[in-house]
Amino acid sequence: MTAKQSDVAEHLEALFKNLDAAQLAPKTILKSKAHKEHYETYVMFAFRKLQAARYHCARVEALTAIQHQELRELHAGAEPDKVNITSVAMRSSKSANEFAFELSAFFAAIRSAIDFLAKVCAQHVNGVELTSIKTLLRLAKGKTDPILDVIAEDAEWIVRVRDYRDHLVHRLVIPTSSGGETHWKYGSTVTTPYPIVVPAETPKHIPDTRRARDLDDPGARFVVSTSEAFFASSNTGRHFGKHTVEIEPAPGYIRIEDLMRRELAACEHFFMRIIDTLIKLDFAPV
Repeated sequence: MTAKQSDVAEHLEALFKNLDAAQLAPKTILKSKAHKEHYETYVMFAFRKLQAARYHCARVEALTAIQHQELRELHAGAEPDKVNITSVAMRSSKSANEFAFELSAFFAAIRSAIDFLAKVCAQHVNGVELTSIKTLLRLAKGKTDPILDVIAEDAEWIVRVRDYRDHLVHRLVIPTSSGGETHWKYGSTVTTPYPIVVPAETPKHIPDTRRARDLDDPGARFVVSTSEAFFASSNTGRHFGKHTVEIEPAPGYIRIEDLMRRELAACEHFFMRIIDTLIKLDFAPV
């Protein structure tokens, strides 16, 4: 579960309240009023990128709802003659590249939020100038202070997000598809959407050629399980009760919305831990 927007806003409000009351150097790291504004600006840049990640996460959820509605409408018009046919399965699948686009933008926003927070943190470290979190990750391996301790604890997550983002932005475009199945049995209908699945970990290179697209099987990225229930009575015999169809990601894959919620929650947690640390430092160097 992601943090409430109000929780993040409260952390920012506390930091900015301290910033307004903070004295200038040499009592703090803040050299001038312009430096105060510079400090606040980078904090807000990080927050805006966090907001962007939230937007892309919500957008994927909205797109998923649209895909599910389209599937129901498509399959509703293809219902067989229930009198003559006892069991039918209908499957449909199509490319859904908009999900890959949103995922790429989502990871880019999270990576940017982390880098802007790093720029804020660097102002507390004498002699450090940086453009990304990479410098602080390196320092966190051999040194310790309130900021680097947070970086070290979340280093594994930061590296995972960085690598996933770098592959999506610079090295490949992952295929995403939507669709689903409708099963008719003895007059009972079950429509189950295919999950929009993506690699659970940093994706590997995927060729994007005509041949590769022809051979690609979206169904290989998830597992379909079906079950049927019957009931029997001494008077009427054995009768069909209901059937279910469950579709889950195959090993190595994850629902795109679950991946985005997981990484968004981790980003919000990291964001608030960094802000809490900055509040405690009260604009002192480390």
